[in-house]
Amino acid sequence: MTARPVACPPATAGWAAHPAGLCALSWSHDGQRLATGGNDGLIKIWRPRGGTAELLETLRGHDGAVRSLSWTPDDALLASGAEDGTVGIWDTATGERLATPQRNRGWVNAVAWAPDGRRLAAAGGDRRLVVTDRYGRPVTRPLPSPYGVFLSLAWSPDGSALAATARGAELTVWDTADWTVRARPAAGPGSVWTVCWWPGGLATGNAAGRVHLWDPRTLRPRATIDGHGGAVARVTAGHDGAVLATLSHDQTVAVWDARTGRPLWRRADAYPGWTGCLEASPTAGLLAGTDADGQEVRLWPLAPADGAGPGEQEVAAQVGGVLRDVLDDARRTGRDHLTLTGATGHLAAALPALRKPEGWAEAEFVRGADAGALAFFGGRVAALDPARLRRLADRCVTAAAAAPGADLPLRPTVERLLAAAPPAAGGTGHPSAATTAALVGALLVRTGRALLTDTTRPGELWVPRAETEAETEAEPDAVPETGRGTRPEAVPETLSDAEELHFPQAGPYTPARVLTDVLHTTLFRHWAADHRGLTALTDDGHPVRVTARFTAGEGPGNGLTVRIAAARDEDRALLAALLTRRLARACPDAAPPVRRTTSLPLTVPGSLRPWDPAATRVRSLTRADLPPRPEDRVALVDEHLDDERARQERLLLNEGFAGHDRPDVHLWHTPEDHPTAAALAAELTTLGLRATYGEHRTDPLTESTLDARTALLLLTPSLAARGWPAGPLAEPYARLTARTRAAGRRIRWLPVTVDGVEPPAGLPDHLHSFDRYEYGGEDNRTAHRGHLDALLGGILIDRTRS
Repeated sequence: MTARPVACPPATAGWAAHPAGLCALSWSHDGQRLATGGNDGLIKIWRPRGGTAELLETLRGHDGAVRSLSWTPDDALLASGAEDGTVGIWDTATGERLATPQRNRGWVNAVAWAPDGRRLAAAGGDRRLVVTDRYGRPVTRPLPSPYGVFLSLAWSPDGSALAATARGAELTVWDTADWTVRARPAAGPGSVWTVCWWPGGLATGNAAGRVHLWDPRTLRPRATIDGHGGAVARVTAGHDGAVLATLSHDQTVAVWDARTGRPLWRRADAYPGWTGCLEASPTAGLLAGTDADGQEVRLWPLAPADGAGPGEQEVAAQVGGVLRDVLDDARRTGRDHLTLTGATGHLAAALPALRKPEGWAEAEFVRGADAGALAFFGGRVAALDPARLRRLADRCVTAAAAAPGADLPLRPTVERLLAAAPPAAGGTGHPSAATTAALVGALLVRTGRALLTDTTRPGELWVPRAETEAETEAEPDAVPETGRGTRPEAVPETLSDAEELHFPQAGPYTPARVLTDVLHTTLFRHWAADHRGLTALTDDGHPVRVTARFTAGEGPGNGLTVRIAAARDEDRALLAALLTRRLARACPDAAPPVRRTTSLPLTVPGSLRPWDPAATRVRSLTRADLPPRPEDRVALVDEHLDDERARQERLLLNEGFAGHDRPDVHLWHTPEDHPTAAALAAELTTLGLRATYGEHRTDPLTESTLDARTALLLLTPSLAARGWPAGPLAEPYARLTARTRAAGRRIRWLPVTVDGVEPPAGLPDHLHSFDRYEYGGEDNRTAHRGHLDALLGGILIDRTRS
């Protein structure tokens, strides 16, 4: 894309809606009312007026988060689907619940009235799409999901077709005349999260961050918008179909020209809202969403704006001043760091009348506020000058480059450099060496200048040299023997069909970042590196060689030059496409690379480093994981690369950050299942998450869970044999539920089935999560890794919502 989106226009209205979190929005067809559904089980109907809204009705009756809302065409009725497994129909004038046409459905993720207002479709966690009349009488047999949990629904404007997405890479469209499948086009890669259908258009959003536009008549693809760094959880079209808005897990809301795919504006630091809290008005150029905390409604104009709204610079100056005072106070008192809660608490106390600026989120806001005295990584704020942190990282790279093998023992290096450096301005109270080393390591990994090679020793990094001189293609330097790969048969020492990519405008994409990106793919089991490049073996023993050099200046040969040789053409093509994609994202204005064929030695050294066995077992990709289509392969590896980098950041921070914050997850399990809980907690630690377990007394178990971000419930054979009511977890669960409801809070539960067990009898509805995960029961490394990957994703999503 050549055009850059401008800043998000200022909101035209905003108001508090659901303190426990908002997870569903729906406009009435006349555009006069907006229905909201919350984690508190309430539905509220509002009339926007001026800069706020009038509350017309509060609808009570759901015993779980309201996940989807839909108005009839005449706006007389409102349908709702919730986590309590029910579908409700409400009179929008009186607030009376007229019918409960569906019950015991598991979580209901999507409801949608047909354009005739006489048929209602509902789907969700029980993997069935059910179409009824408004009284609950079936219109057709239940339509099963081919992939698992249904995620979204949309009727065609004339009612002749119904589209649905599920945890698969295809869109399913039924013909509503006979309820046969009309088409099932590929809409991935990854799960297709959302579908939107309007007169003249059809759009889907998938896990790879892409929006596919389709011809609504032929269901053939028209165009692709590839502008998000995370899954697209919601697509909604403006009243005339000229503009699309998207909500993504990369924490952004974006607005696009529906005809050209050109970005119009983007709001960063948005509440991730994976339940789809974004809805364009059907009559006016307005977009409804949430604030960054997910508790308040915001309305924005869909029309592009020329810049930030009036007064935002003044707000930023106020906030920056408060943060400087807070962090200076932290230095004076000798505290190592401030948590996000502490920093934002100070802000709230100092600026009680401050209306939160658009894009406010505790973590993202602090990251973006240039107070001149903070560094934010992994959800923590340190009282440390970011410029000083960068200088220290540069010195660590220099120290590693001078060492044999470019290995960096992080903490001893940081301690030595801190001892040799003069004290920073501001006096005492600097963070500890462990804190500083953790932040420096996270900075090096995030910027692609270092690689964590052993998950059991997160403080050990490999730092490639940034080679800027002319490249000499000689035999790779020997490296210390730490393991040995298998040398493939009949591979020539020099390949004449190597590919060269020359990027005249490389910007921050350095040679070191190229090499660490290659290894972060985790496709390689053994590798050796030198200052010229990297030689590695894939999991099935095929070698590749990647070199990268940067030449400064303005001449035609200057810039970043990457060469890739591989024993297999598909490996070379994958890496070339991947690195091109990564550089384009790092440098949006860079021209496409100049490609040519060259020759490159491919001699495999006798001594190779093994990729960390823990990483190989838990997080690495294999050849079997790659989809058949080349573009899907690139998207998958690209996404996995970012996941691996984030995992390494978490490992570094969890090992060394002073004053560790609350645990990521707390495991609920029976005493008999202590070994299983311990094993799972150990693997989550390897993934960079802090897990606690082993508590069985009611009061401590409740307190531990309140302190955690997410609760994991282990559904094991021993628990299934007892049944839920007779088991030891029922009483603390009931007590915790009562306490959180009274406080207006909501604990996110992730049930994990162990060894393929069926859920115990009597399990409460709220624990029948459609996001049930699996653990154990598989003597298959790929399946085991896939289960852990899925669980990690669920934890991180819930972490953003907590």
